[in-house]
Amino acid sequence: MAILSELYAEVRAMVRWALRRPPEPPPPAGTGQRIQAAEQAAARRQILADAQAETAPLHCQPTQIIPTVPMTLGHETGYGTRTHG
Repeated sequence: MAILSELYAEVRAMVRWALRRPPEPPPPAGTGQRIQAAEQAAARRQILADAQAETAPLHCQPTQIIPTVPMTLGHETGYGTRTHG
């Protein structure tokens, strides 16, 4: 029971400390609007890049290189092989 009362006292002290703290000053005016404008500009750039990638001819798009799967410890990977008789 002593531990519980000590814990209660600590929590109560922390809550009192938090309530006595002065409030943080608000951000400068227009900060939210600047953040929103930056996010919208980034979204527009991404949409434009995606649209340009879709309209580019296939021979202009980079080739995707897919790595091969190495065999481990002398065992076959099982990919493309028949496992049951």
